[in-house]
Amino acid sequence: MSDDPERTREAASPKPPREERRARLMIAGGAALLFLGITLAVTDDDWGRWLIVSGIVLLFVALHRFGRLGPEDATV
Repeated sequence: MSDDPERTREAASPKPPREERRARLMIAGGAALLFLGITLAVTDDDWGRWLIVSGIVLLFVALHRFGRLGPEDATV
């Protein structure tokens, strides 16, 4: 029997829940839209401004959803 470090690492860290993966994907998508919008806005493209706004909105929604995935504190 050989100890495979990759298997022990996978067993030690379970996959995040589906909703957390979706929230992380939304954050990545919002950041990509924001970056693309900034890149296009530098060249005075009107699409760049709309991409910036949509990227910021998507980031806001995704970060709000990601923050809500944590445990509820019953002491509040």
